Amino acid sequence: MSIPWVHKVRLGFIAAGVILYPLLAHYSTATSAATTFPSLGVAVSLTPPLALLLGLAWRSSRPLAMLLPCVVGCFMLGWFWDALERHFEWVYFMQHVGTHISLALLFGLTLAPRRQPICTRFAAAVRGDLEPEVIRYTRQLTMMWTIYFLVISLISSVLFLFGSIDMWSAFANFMTIPMILFIFAAEYRVRRRRLPHLKHFGIMASILAFRDTPKVDPSAALPNP
Repeated sequence: MSIPWVHKVRLGFIAAGVILYPLLAHYSTATSAATTFPSLGVAVSLTPPLALLLGLAWRSSRPLAMLLPCVVGCFMLGWFWDALERHFEWVYFMQHVGTHISLALLFGLTLAPRRQPICTRFAAAVRGDLEPEVIRYTRQLTMMWTIYFLVISLISSVLFLFGSIDMWSAFANFMTIPMILFIFAAEYRVRRRRLPHLKHFGIMASILAFRDTPKVDPSAALPNP
């Protein structure tokens, strides 16, 4: 599946951000910059939520109206800037733990009865109709990701509340992505052993297929395994 050059450029910017953001976050949190240049910590910690808010406003059917909350939010940030400079590490912490808890909920809620597990939906987007053994496997995979995100949230909370900020920053900024990549690689090996007869697709092919698939009712009945 070929990727248009526009998507390649976008992926390049995303990759650059994935590399630079943890470096800046760790530098602003776990070095002398935390006290000598706290504005850097505030700016870096607020970049993801502000970028998300602006992105939602831009994609809205009424972008000008949606920009108003962005303006109000920026005004409030300016009003509380001094307090943010003293406690910006909490912004980092809430982002890290909040993201993983949100992902745990996103995956976990799809495991409810009569709902389609999110990994099953990913697989259906790539493969179409699924065999019962694939449905069972993707349900187990959804449960595994749910547990993983909860465990990471717990470890992050323990390190932040009871450990040193240096240790927490190293874990949150430099271990999160490698651990996810390790899980993907390990899952790929397990999948090839448990489902050797299937054609195995790459991560990018799965993402593009999932993006291009119309939304379906997640509560639709599934075939009995």
